[in-house]
Amino acid sequence: MVVEQTGHCVRKGLVHQIIHSSENGDMVELHKHLHPKLMLGIPLLEGTNPASCFPRIAIGYEVVCCNYIWSEVSAADIFVSEFQDDLLNQYAGLQYRNKVLASEGAKETLEILSDYL
Repeated sequence: MVVEQTGHCVRKGLVHQIIHSSENGDMVELHKHLHPKLMLGIPLLEGTNPASCFPRIAIGYEVVCCNYIWSEVSAADIFVSEFQDDLLNQYAGLQYRNKVLASEGAKETLEILSDYL
């Protein structure tokens, strides 16, 4: 599921880049052209307009995807560094609770991760 979500973010980010760098202003035609390449063989339903259901193009979706992907990287780093050898390590769990969860967003994410790892 994580791979699917990351792939979805990458595909939508690519669409976003193409849309904003294209001189073709016809969103329907652009989606018809891009859909088969990006949706891995899933056909575009005739009479539909995928651009109409993707409003994030105008509101910074690339930032959301970037943050999502970085959260995956951070989670993998925490897992490998602290929990890979012993999933039920109480010391590592308490450290995670006290240093990461207890901050409740009071610090910057990078500062929290640096302190924890």
